[in-house]
Amino acid sequence: MEGIELSPKIEREADKLLAQIARADSMILAAKAGARAEGFVLGLEAADALNDSSIDKLYVIFDVATEERLKSLAPF
Repeated sequence: MEGIELSPKIEREADKLLAQIARADSMILAAKAGARAEGFVLGLEAADALNDSSIDKLYVIFDVATEERLKSLAPF
């Protein structure tokens, strides 16, 4: 999580979510893992746990990871 100051607990959870995205072995599982990660960030945002810049960066990190995983799983 370069460029983002996260508490150890939030960073552990974010790393777990990224790992779930990377391990997904189908497009459905990758999309579900991406949605779970997005929900995690939404919860942090709603709780005002991070500043707006960090929230935006987390959304981008999870979106990019999900997109890349979906592309790698695409049949063509």
